[in-house]
Amino acid sequence: MDKNDIVNVLTSNRTMVLTNKSIASFDLDKIEVRLKKEVWIRDADLYFDNTGSLRVKVEERAPIARIFSSDGESFYLDSTGHKLPLSDKMSAKLPVFTGFPSNLNKWRTGSDKKLVHQIKELSLYLLNNSFWMAQVSQVDITPAREFEMVPTIGSHIIEFGDGTEYEKKFRRLFIFYKQVLAKTGMEKYERIKVQYDKEVIGVKNVKPSKDNN
Repeated sequence: MDKNDIVNVLTSNRTMVLTNKSIASFDLDKIEVRLKKEVWIRDADLYFDNTGSLRVKVEERAPIARIFSSDGESFYLDSTGHKLPLSDKMSAKLPVFTGFPSNLNKWRTGSDKKLVHQIKELSLYLLNNSFWMAQVSQVDITPAREFEMVPTIGSHIIEFGDGTEYEKKFRRLFIFYKQVLAKTGMEKYERIKVQYDKEVIGVKNVKPSKDNN
């Protein structure tokens, strides 16, 4: 949100006048509530300074992932698991997740809460790791609520399993990239499986023979 957006909320879309009014006429709690109802505002604080000027502090919600649901809907997810609409004012590069369950509606309970939490953790990890942020083109959510990653370089699919122990999985995957793919080439394997404990399994890419062409 920009300054004009905040002013529009404070003035109820320019229908209220805030200037040249007595301080006693302001209900700051009511105005704060109105601000906090805005989907992009996480927190707000209003107060008058020593000069009698109204000060407005707003904390925006910060998107950490771009989500595409299985029914074609698209939105952002923030660090608290809050769903945010798309905005033409934002152009940040974010991790992309596809196949988000369209019937997911209980984000704060059970398996739905677990999935959203794992998406948040994976997104934050990618955002803080320049190598994987560049290498992971998108993350597909399977019907079993596990993750498959599509790399930017290479034709393989990374079977990641669920989001548990994600740091260990990325560590094993990086070692596989460094010790195996660096020698064989990025097209050697069709699938790389890191969901199993303490091991990485590579399924070789079997190219069709000339006789079958």
